[in-house]
Amino acid sequence: MEMTTAPTPLELDLLARFHSRYKQYGFPSPGTITVRSRESSRAGRFTYLQHDGCMLRYDGQLNLGHYSQFDMEGVKAGFSFWVQLKNGKVDCLEFVVNGEEEWGGSESSWTVRDPDTGELSPRQ
Repeated sequence: MEMTTAPTPLELDLLARFHSRYKQYGFPSPGTITVRSRESSRAGRFTYLQHDGCMLRYDGQLNLGHYSQFDMEGVKAGFSFWVQLKNGKVDCLEFVVNGEEEWGGSESSWTVRDPDTGELSPRQ
């Protein structure tokens, strides 16, 4: 049997932003999403998700907007992020370090860029 856990605060923040932007298309509320597993590397993380419901007619990579990025304390160039949809389900949240810098995997203070302007915006 597969073990599930709750998303981290960073994952919840990013998923809440996707939900806010795409809820009219069926993007699930972050509180209804559980984590199947995580794969971390020095360049980012894949968080594999599960949830009820589906986003009709959606498959492939979904960005938050033109600027799908966040800055994190201790990572100079910040991160890019997106979700992968598979058969109408949010299958994976992925984020990667911009540039060649390595990331230790711990979540420190972060700020997400406005998806339309690239300006830093506060947590939701």
